[in-house]
Amino acid sequence: MKAAITCLFLLPTFLIFSQIPYDLAPRELFFKEKDKTQVHLSKEGETIFYKKNEEGTRNSIYYLSAGTPLAERKKEFEGEVLDFWPTYDEGLVALVKQDTNLGVFFTNIHADRVRQLDVFPFSQLRFLQLSARFPNKILVDITAKASAKSGIYLLDLLSGHLKRMARMDDFQQLFFDQNFARVAALEVNDMQGHTILRFQGGTWKPVLEHPFHPDMFIGGLSRVVSVSIDGSTIYATTNIEKDKTSLVAIDVESGDITELASDPDADILPYAASIDAAGKPTSVVALWADSRRHYLDESVQKDFEFLATAINGNISFVEASQDDQAWLLRKMDGGPITYYHFDRTSRKLTELFNDYSFLDNYELATRTAHTITTRDQKKLPVHLYLPPGMSKADRFPKTPLPTVVYLHGGPWAGVTHWNSWFHNRNFQLLANRGYAVINMEFRGTTGLGKELCDAGNLEWGGKMHNDLMDVVDWAIRSAIANPKRVAVWGWSYGGYATNFAMAAAPDLFSCGISMYGISDLYEFIKLPFADNDLWRTRVGDPDTEEGANVLKGHSPRNYVENIKKPLLLTTGSQDERVPQKQVDDFAKALHEAGKKVVYFYYPEEGHDYQSAESWISFWAIAENFLHIHTGGRKQPRGADIESGNFVPVYGTEFIEDIE
Repeated sequence: MKAAITCLFLLPTFLIFSQIPYDLAPRELFFKEKDKTQVHLSKEGETIFYKKNEEGTRNSIYYLSAGTPLAERKKEFEGEVLDFWPTYDEGLVALVKQDTNLGVFFTNIHADRVRQLDVFPFSQLRFLQLSARFPNKILVDITAKASAKSGIYLLDLLSGHLKRMARMDDFQQLFFDQNFARVAALEVNDMQGHTILRFQGGTWKPVLEHPFHPDMFIGGLSRVVSVSIDGSTIYATTNIEKDKTSLVAIDVESGDITELASDPDADILPYAASIDAAGKPTSVVALWADSRRHYLDESVQKDFEFLATAINGNISFVEASQDDQAWLLRKMDGGPITYYHFDRTSRKLTELFNDYSFLDNYELATRTAHTITTRDQKKLPVHLYLPPGMSKADRFPKTPLPTVVYLHGGPWAGVTHWNSWFHNRNFQLLANRGYAVINMEFRGTTGLGKELCDAGNLEWGGKMHNDLMDVVDWAIRSAIANPKRVAVWGWSYGGYATNFAMAAAPDLFSCGISMYGISDLYEFIKLPFADNDLWRTRVGDPDTEEGANVLKGHSPRNYVENIKKPLLLTTGSQDERVPQKQVDDFAKALHEAGKKVVYFYYPEEGHDYQSAESWISFWAIAENFLHIHTGGRKQPRGADIESGNFVPVYGTEFIEDIE
């Protein structure tokens, strides 16, 4: 039996030389915690603060000067620093955990003393807002252990005195002016969408009421961006009576709304805006794979145009100094994020550090954005990752490469994955192994307008699958992909799409990798998680004959006999969204039909693996699987497979024989 299974995965002779391990980055390096997090700029604009994740560093806030970026210093606290904010005059206020208790501490980088403020016992605390008018005070949202005390307070950083300013009640967010007076609020309404309210005449008045949309799964794209410090204007994103969200200004006194910025292809996002000292957005961003920045201030536009030349990559605005003359920026190009300090007055740009130094000794993939036109004339963005040294000036590879096409989860989780290291680390690993990696979008996603999202209704195995086919066709026609060496991979919805693609296009893909993917939509839709109007409308209604036919027709489980190429399946036993039974049954059906299947599951993992050891062991297996069937390089197994706690079901001999 062992010999029979092993022969299914024999190494083609043309791949012998692909095993040479030059420049291979150890897979464990991709799955460490980021070494720098919570990066902030001081209000004065010269000092950069951050936390570290190394052992023995979590009781400190680290900082450096933009003028001497190699001279790192730190401020220590008695306990683990959970959160912090820079305050005026180079101050720091920190939320610190000591054993099981939380405390608030205040210090200054020029002072030796770290002082604990006398705050009543609480279970949660969030820093909300500072004001130059009251430099020694900060607005905080406190969840008290005695619930009657919970609310938003003005905390005096010198005396520790607390003054209650408001209660959160049913609001998700509250926004205040420079005097800490209420201006705007955001709440979830009866339609399960967002309502934006203005505080006028002593009462809350709804001004924009948004119904539910799938973008609520990523926090909602119709939100408050900022309020002016004088309290006269609310800046928000909204898509009421239009396809895509745009930036608007709301007059607090009258409620009048003025549109300020929009993008023809994508939603203006309620985050990543640059905000001036008066609280007004000076630029906003839409994502079409890469960032599209829209300007409301000519001087800001000129600065970003200068930065686009100075920094080769997507530029993301993080924070500004109080006078808006110093900026903290980051470069987001699909690898570790590089931070910069920018002095607007002198046009001096200083590179500070990246947040993931473990890969500093390895050349990483280049990432470029492209636009694909589908067979029915929809436009879709994609990111293309190419191995180091393989990109030509036209942003395409020098020769067709073994290619992995990735589909994200959701399918409504658009936007959030484009610059997420949780996703991108996998693309970088694959590019390091010699693959071209395509991170694609498809109809049914969010962030590209309501029309494109709604175009995915009842199309999981229809036009959404066609989008994948059109992207692969583009990759082959553009000489990116070797047509005989294209793999498809995804998790959650992407796992479903992989399962379906292997059956619907049995000769196109060399293999597929499906992580916690649905196989039987008809049964899945009846589970408590999906038994609601959203899933019935968007995917199919099992209670109608037409809907049942759609669900069954789009279920990979019903097309096992069509599958020709090998599939690797994996899932977590604690997954509360896609039950393990969905993957168990599909794997069993493939095995009993004599198909090439490798299946293993992680008893302690849920939906989206969290443990670094799980990812390391997964890729130790998946690299070898791709290497055999698609032709990229692989790292020897070493001890990586054994690092994860998984249970093999099918393909045990294949896993055991990995070298």
